[in-house]
Amino acid sequence: MTKRLSIIFLSAVALLECFPGVLQAQPRSQTRAEEVYNQGIAKTRQEDYQGAIADFQQAATLFNQSGNLSNAYKSQALGTYWQFTAERIQRPTPSTDPLPSWYLGGSCVGIPLCKYGVAFVNPGAERTNFGGIIILEENLRMLNRPDGTGEPINAVLDVQTVPKLRRGEYWQTNCQMRERRTQNIFVALAQTNGYQNANFYPARLAWRINLTSKKIESIPATNIQCENPCPGGC
Repeated sequence: MTKRLSIIFLSAVALLECFPGVLQAQPRSQTRAEEVYNQGIAKTRQEDYQGAIADFQQAATLFNQSGNLSNAYKSQALGTYWQFTAERIQRPTPSTDPLPSWYLGGSCVGIPLCKYGVAFVNPGAERTNFGGIIILEENLRMLNRPDGTGEPINAVLDVQTVPKLRRGEYWQTNCQMRERRTQNIFVALAQTNGYQNANFYPARLAWRINLTSKKIESIPATNIQCENPCPGGC
């Protein structure tokens, strides 16, 4: 029996030596996916919208092939968001259409006002194990239209995939450390059920927008609370 197992083991090793790509394909696909994704991020700063969209879609495919479902969703959702952004910018006049249902919210941050922006979107999240993505953007300039209106031209700085939201949870940006104000900017998944009459909602998960590193940082949610805009109901 021992001799037979040794022969099987040596045969498997010999097979892998004949096909080294079997061992290397997944890491190579992951590395290539990251390269293409970062290339798409860089193209948003170059205002190459179609190039960025194509890169995000390709990155999603490559991440799927390497089994990285979180980054695959992040890339696909970012491609959808950037397609919407490109169409908005290219319109000769401001759109009067409602925002897509997957655009769950946005907020201006930074000094001067709206130097940076945070958006929470979840296109296609219902078909995945994820709840959406947080996008941190930097305003590059304003596009001035002939009719006198303007449209912000932004570049993507960082993106964070978030887990599924639970019943009664909402994306919140008006959050702070418990009992004290802070200049840090917090994004949280806040629980509203059972707290309709309270001044603050508790947070289950929280992220800090670090405008120095220009990154979205996951932080403990224990001491994060989010303001209830209408305690007792509006």
